[in-house]
Amino acid sequence: MQTKFTSPVKSDNKGSCSKLTNYLEKENDKKLSSDKEQFFSVDRNNCNKWEVIQQIDNNAKGQKIEKNQDRFYSIVIAPSQEELLMIGNDSQKLKEYTRAVMENYAAGFCDSKGENRGIESKDLVWYAKIENERKYNTRDEEAKLDPSLVGNPKEGDQRHIHIIVSRCEGRENRHVLQNYEQANKQEQTFHLCPTVNNQKMFDRDAFFRANEETFDKKFEYNRDVKQSYDYCNSLKNGSKSQYEQAIDQQKGRNQIIEQSPEKKLDRTEEKRYEQQQQTGMNI
Repeated sequence: MQTKFTSPVKSDNKGSCSKLTNYLEKENDKKLSSDKEQFFSVDRNNCNKWEVIQQIDNNAKGQKIEKNQDRFYSIVIAPSQEELLMIGNDSQKLKEYTRAVMENYAAGFCDSKGENRGIESKDLVWYAKIENERKYNTRDEEAKLDPSLVGNPKEGDQRHIHIIVSRCEGRENRHVLQNYEQANKQEQTFHLCPTVNNQKMFDRDAFFRANEETFDKKFEYNRDVKQSYDYCNSLKNGSKSQYEQAIDQQKGRNQIIEQSPEKKLDRTEEKRYEQQQQTGMNI
């Protein structure tokens, strides 16, 4: 399971989200209207791109955001093919998981003293969309070995989710603003910056870890240690002690799963089967 703060388009997040929103419509260009994938939000499905652009952009107006500051953030949730097998061909389950991720996102914000702000997903302005295709780029290891792969679609189940979320907490009155003068008269809300270099205010590692644990619990997924965020992150960026700690943490998670009533029942059945095999009995 990968959660990333990244954008698929070559632009910053300091202006309108229209470029990113339009880019996320690319898979719909070759689909019938009835088959098109729509955006969804905290409590609604079938949101069109015009709503996304208006609500994300308007929520940033009159919020005293500096020119060099992001007005929105782009998050990508990319389950592995093994994880997608656990979900099955059910887009509603992916949407439910995305909504759980955004609860983790909202819950991660604290003030400068590290005290939680008590924000929920419904207090944010965000939209998400499921995409079904991914293409090779120059950063992929396979494309480095075979450059002709660049631009070609990847094989297998490539479903992933793109999220666009406003920098600012949602206003109480979220009607579409008519002009900038009206925007200045609206209430100003908290700026929520997940890329802040202060773990007290938002701990990205804790966010990534929470998303992984949410998936494992929601879909009863027994994650191998080598698939865990802590393990992969420690290999890439950590020290030897962090690597060993990651392994110990994952072992602890697996022991909890192994000790569950379902697992105990499975082991009882296995022992019974072994005994029957030894005595020549047939099940």
